[in-house]
Amino acid sequence: MATFPAYVKIGFPQAEDPASAVLRSEMERGVPKQRRMAADVMVTQETTLYFDTLQHAIDWETWFYTTINAGVDWFDWVDLRTGDTLQARIVGGKPGALKPGTVNWVYAQRTLTLEWLRPAL
Repeated sequence: MATFPAYVKIGFPQAEDPASAVLRSEMERGVPKQRRMAADVMVTQETTLYFDTLQHAIDWETWFYTTINAGVDWFDWVDLRTGDTLQARIVGGKPGALKPGTVNWVYAQRTLTLEWLRPAL
């Protein structure tokens, strides 16, 4: 399995958003019923990537389009919050817009959304 490139700095996640593992059914009368429908839930997280050089940004694009097949394939990624190595992928294969950090592209950044499966406890 591919590994997320070490030369890319990852910004602290803004928020993790786990999907619900519960099926809720409205009743004609009375309290809605709920039941667990999945053991694992998909978690999405918006993440900002920082590139120290323009070459790092170019290298990351090469990794994205070749190594992980334009974001289709899963890769090993270390969660900053827990320190765990997770198998993640990029939601929808959208790498996010590349934004220059300075006028002459001394450094750059991208914001994209990652997803991974959170195992049941």
